[in-house]
Amino acid sequence: MHHLLLRAQAWWDAQRFDQPEWQVAAWPDQKVRHIQLHVAKALGKVVAALDGDAGAAFGVDPMARVRDEVLPDVAIYRSQLINTVRQWGVPTTPPFRPHARVPSRSTADALSRVVISLSRASARLAAYIEPREHGEISPASYIQEAIQDLHDSAEALATYFAVDLASAHQARLEALLGAPLPASLVEPGREEP
Repeated sequence: MHHLLLRAQAWWDAQRFDQPEWQVAAWPDQKVRHIQLHVAKALGKVVAALDGDAGAAFGVDPMARVRDEVLPDVAIYRSQLINTVRQWGVPTTPPFRPHARVPSRSTADALSRVVISLSRASARLAAYIEPREHGEISPASYIQEAIQDLHDSAEALATYFAVDLASAHQARLEALLGAPLPASLVEPGREEP
């Protein structure tokens, strides 16, 4: 499971993502809630790319944003959620269901499939979080299903853009960090936790 960069992701989260103090210290779901907001933002970027000219007015190529931001960010969210549920002692379900690697005939086909997967992930994370904000219980299976949806989205985009997903994930972490990740965290052959 080295390709998921779970150790590197956990280290990066401690450096750049995790809040020193979440808004409600006793509520462990704040990280999931924060990730859900990022998933919704990624979904918006894909919808903008489907819209075509949405970013052109600002000099931004919407497809480049999907390739350079959404693709690796979705892999980041997937690995963050895997690490989070593991910390809770909830079993994760990799290996993932196989992703159908059928190339799309059009950009719209490829992006439409990603919009559906990201919408499912966002909805499942919201369905997990919302009851908990009211003190009720919701199943961790919603998070596990969202992880699969995020993985499907990342794989579909990697296939469409012919990009190595693990390399894109690592490059994005390093770009956001402004430095290379420690070699011990990204060496192939090291077992992920």
